[in-house]
Amino acid sequence: MKDKMKILVGVDGSDYSTWALMEAISIAKKFLGHVQVITVYKRGHKDEATKTQLKAKQLLEEEKIDSSLSAILGSNPSRAMVDTCKNEKFDLIVVGSRGLGSAAAFLLGSVSKKVVSKASCNVLVVKK
Repeated sequence: MKDKMKILVGVDGSDYSTWALMEAISIAKKFLGHVQVITVYKRGHKDEATKTQLKAKQLLEEEKIDSSLSAILGSNPSRAMVDTCKNEKFDLIVVGSRGLGSAAAFLLGSVSKKVVSKASCNVLVVKK
């Protein structure tokens, strides 16, 4: 029997990332998957990351989804997701089409675009 489908979802507190989490939950229900929520935060913003993760945990528990949470100190969410996917052999990454840093994304390129171009697994970009 195949192991559970491993789904990595990036959550930053934005509506887009919440929609991505809901889509990951839906997929996990259909395929008996495991969802790992990853939040990347900048120095001095750990409290915000903790709040974001607690909201995610509540949704996952309400839906009775096998899950885990990780918060990573850093400034590059796309690299953190791509590296986590590769190192822990995830089957799917789910990201929102936009996050909290939309002004910076305009100049630097969006997190979702970078994840799509660099990930070693399938990527689902959730739009609303």
